Amino acid sequence: MDINDIAAKAAAKIDAARDAKVAAVKNAAASGVELQEAAQLLAAAEQKYAKDYQSALRATWTETDLKGFGLDAPTKKAGGRPRGTKTSRQTNSTDSTSSQNEASAGVASTHQ
Repeated sequence: MDINDIAAKAAAKIDAARDAKVAAVKNAAASGVELQEAAQLLAAAEQKYAKDYQSALRATWTETDLKGFGLDAPTKKAGGRPRGTKTSRQTNSTDSTSSQNEASAGVASTHQ
């Protein structure tokens, strides 16, 4: 064996190992893309199920009825319009109370 044969064999071994490593990363990347697509499909299906379940409840079916049909309550809410915060309501009532107190004080001072 000469030096060139040894170098060629070493290069072939390195190339084969590199190709195997690249193939492993390529397979992992493809699986990652499939997983992301499946997660998006699952999220869409969960959202649709939640909306349809709520529609069944609005159609006067009870949760007990639906459970009897083998339909479990959705794990995620259907979404929709967010509820208003309680602090904004309290602020408005506090403001109106302050205005009423000031008006009462003004009336009391004019009667004196």
